Amino acid sequence: MNSKLKKLFCTSFAFLTLAQSAALTSAADYSPSANSTGRWMSGEYHTHTVQSADASESFMKLENVLDAAFREDMDNKPAETVTSLVYGDPFDYIVLADHLRDSPRDPDGNNKATARWEAIKDQQDKIKALQAAGKYQGKFIYSGFEWDMMGLDHGSVGIIDSMSDEVPIDAIHQFEWLYSYDTAPGMFHANEAELWGPRPDKNTLKPDKNKTLEALNWLKTNYPESYVLLNHPSRHNGDSSGVVTIEDIRKMNDAAPDIVFGMEGLPGNQMAASKNRAELADIYGGADVMVGKLGGMWDALLGEGRRFWNFTNSDFHFKVSSNRSYSSGYWPSEYSRNMTWVEGNTFKDVVEGMRSGKSYAVYGDLIHALVFKASGNGNQAEMGENLQVTEGDLTTISIRFKSPERNNYAPISPHPTSVTNEVKVDHVDLISGEVTGKLEESQYASNTTNATTQVVKRFTEADWGQPDAEGYYTVSYKVPADKSRYYRLRGTNLGTDVAGFTANGEPLQDQSYDYSGSVTPEQNEERFNNINDRNYTGLWFYSNPIFVDVAAYSDEQAIADTIANVTSTLGDTSAIVANVPLPAEGVHGARIEWKSSNENVIRIDNNMAIVTRPSSGSSNANVTLTATVSRGDHSQDKPYTVIVKAYPSGGTPGNGSSGGGGGNASKPNVSVTGAGGTAVVDSNGHVTITPDQGYKVKEVTINGVSKGALTQLTGVKSTDQVVVTFEKISEQPEKPTEPTKPTVPSTPTFNDISKHWAASSINYVVEHSLFTGTAANTFSPDATMTRGMLVTIMHRLAGKPEAGTHRFQDVKANDYYKEAVAWASQNNIVNGIDPTRFAPNQAITREQLAQILYNYAKANKLNVSANQSLAAFTDEKKISKWAVDAMKWSVSNQLLSGKGNGSLDPKGAASRAEVATIIHRFMVSFNL
Repeated sequence: MNSKLKKLFCTSFAFLTLAQSAALTSAADYSPSANSTGRWMSGEYHTHTVQSADASESFMKLENVLDAAFREDMDNKPAETVTSLVYGDPFDYIVLADHLRDSPRDPDGNNKATARWEAIKDQQDKIKALQAAGKYQGKFIYSGFEWDMMGLDHGSVGIIDSMSDEVPIDAIHQFEWLYSYDTAPGMFHANEAELWGPRPDKNTLKPDKNKTLEALNWLKTNYPESYVLLNHPSRHNGDSSGVVTIEDIRKMNDAAPDIVFGMEGLPGNQMAASKNRAELADIYGGADVMVGKLGGMWDALLGEGRRFWNFTNSDFHFKVSSNRSYSSGYWPSEYSRNMTWVEGNTFKDVVEGMRSGKSYAVYGDLIHALVFKASGNGNQAEMGENLQVTEGDLTTISIRFKSPERNNYAPISPHPTSVTNEVKVDHVDLISGEVTGKLEESQYASNTTNATTQVVKRFTEADWGQPDAEGYYTVSYKVPADKSRYYRLRGTNLGTDVAGFTANGEPLQDQSYDYSGSVTPEQNEERFNNINDRNYTGLWFYSNPIFVDVAAYSDEQAIADTIANVTSTLGDTSAIVANVPLPAEGVHGARIEWKSSNENVIRIDNNMAIVTRPSSGSSNANVTLTATVSRGDHSQDKPYTVIVKAYPSGGTPGNGSSGGGGGNASKPNVSVTGAGGTAVVDSNGHVTITPDQGYKVKEVTINGVSKGALTQLTGVKSTDQVVVTFEKISEQPEKPTEPTKPTVPSTPTFNDISKHWAASSINYVVEHSLFTGTAANTFSPDATMTRGMLVTIMHRLAGKPEAGTHRFQDVKANDYYKEAVAWASQNNIVNGIDPTRFAPNQAITREQLAQILYNYAKANKLNVSANQSLAAFTDEKKISKWAVDAMKWSVSNQLLSGKGNGSLDPKGAASRAEVATIIHRFMVSFNL
């Protein structure tokens, strides 16, 4: 706050809150739902009332502050409050955090000079009276305080009595006596010295950082469930006192890690004019430099593996002063909020949710729901948790978020502006840094950055597409586990390069809108509007991190384990009569490439062994398939002897240009148009097509439907009509008679698949016109597949048969998947999630994908008899009952396989690359 504001209110702002105890509602009112162990709750722990000396406006009485937080009786507020609380949800909890100093007023604004502990007692009495009158039902309200830490800036303190849910007034009394240098001695009137020892004088206590550490140890010993969270830690950067360094944070966290577990990295007081923003000079996009700078101090702390979280608060004192000369911050629930996962029904549970790290902080209601998970090796972790994986495993990062249409932006006074209250997320950054372990204390001061921190992936609307039926935008991203690291999210409504706000996606340092010298009323209004417009122009959210602990695993171990898995997967290869799927991925990041010793009998095509059986009367063929397994700089060849059985005597017709098969009613009718080769069929529906020298296959049709230039068909039914056409191979192209124009590729060239593990399958399904890109040169292989996308692919695979109408209210007439939905529902291939909703934007899980393919196979009378046991998979019991048969069939046909760790991940979302691979296998296995 600038000097003028300080003079007006007699004392400088203090921004530290103690959030303390006393749930004033019964636990029965907060019973969680039967299918959940917790719920997301919004709120904050640092707001002031009229009982703080620097919050002297009459409208700052306690009831008005609570009404704003919980959106009650808002029609009865005076115009001077300048509230804009139309959008967003009311808070679920709030902690009142007046300064741990002399209190000048009671909760209603009447003059009453007391120590803070007595003021908090008055505050609690007032809260109980308001609730007894029927207000704030189902809300958590606590009294805490903002502490002037010795030798440092402010901290929010919540003293919690493990034996009671009441605010421990006596504990606050003792803490204030021992560790508050700004409460005047005359405010104490009991026998404090006799009870708790002598009280140091202000000049001795104020600069002594060791006394701050002593206070933390006092809390840890006497009230271990309490918390102390740093407020606006960089506010005094460059000042002569009050500076909070990363060394200070490390020492405080060391002293009491379960008490000092976070900071107000997205500070409040956002309407303040002094310095650049929120009374800070070092502030970037509204975030304290410790958080706002990529690879900065917060990342340095996370790089040690410290469980140290980021929060936001309003730090509310008033919005605009009644004399229209000063501004300070936004009302609680107006601009900033924390979303915290809470399991339980007491204030202690709220604090435990904060302590867990499963929370995120947001400005301007940019988002109002976030599910952020990391999974791998059959395990899963969320914000604040640790995921255990093995080196080389794929870690799947999944992000789901909701964003409202509007927020609470409103001009402070009428003025020309382009700012609106419409909300839209532009991009979300996945940020990661390495975790290398806790530092030696000698490095606490010098180690201020984490150079390994980087934006791993920037997601945009092209990645998350349209919201699903629940309103969530969803993205999924896979990264190999290399080193122990953390992942966190940062999102904004701004583009990557917005003048004055961002550069290369990074937030720029905020600039001041303050005036110097004599200020006119018009300049005051201009300043209020400039600050408010800036704050709502650039909105941000920050998640807390997920830690991924990576156990070292050598290349040699990964290769050995992969070979063992491949050997087990291939099984008995002594009597092969059909195509064999070959794994391309090993465990822990190993890769597999295949070679055949005799491509006339077995050729490798997109990780499928295409088998040509020796003709009737010939000997069985011995072929060596060699798997080259590699990871890092190591590789190993593993040969497998495969015996391909010859057709039994009389099992194949003689080779002839007409193809044969027409005289045997049990075989498909196979014919060759013109000359150029032969087509041989057996009673099992296997067709071998062999071009003559100088010819190639031009086209194969089944029942008039083109299947492309194939040389092998399996599973052809006796009622099918197969026609094969050959064409001559041109020896050289004709000379052009005019300059050759650039050749237009028949399929798009995607910039994001060249090195992707599924590149060959992606090209295959694109060439067959089943998939298209998400943009001109973008396939988005790791984006999640939706129900609308998949049903469109299956419709294309079926040849786009016409369909009638559908009954689903969420499928509109101009939706690209409209006809596919109608066809799929009419043929029982994909049904709705209920009688009136199809949920086209909902993500497809692996078990749902298996069921849809299974339904398609049954509808097209393909072989669905395979029924392999799933007992070998560790998560077999996680498969939904309705999907068990489909999963068995899919695994039996090598459409789905384990994820390298013995799991099938049936509930995992399927990416576009995974679906492309599985569809490719499905088409090859069943000659579609």
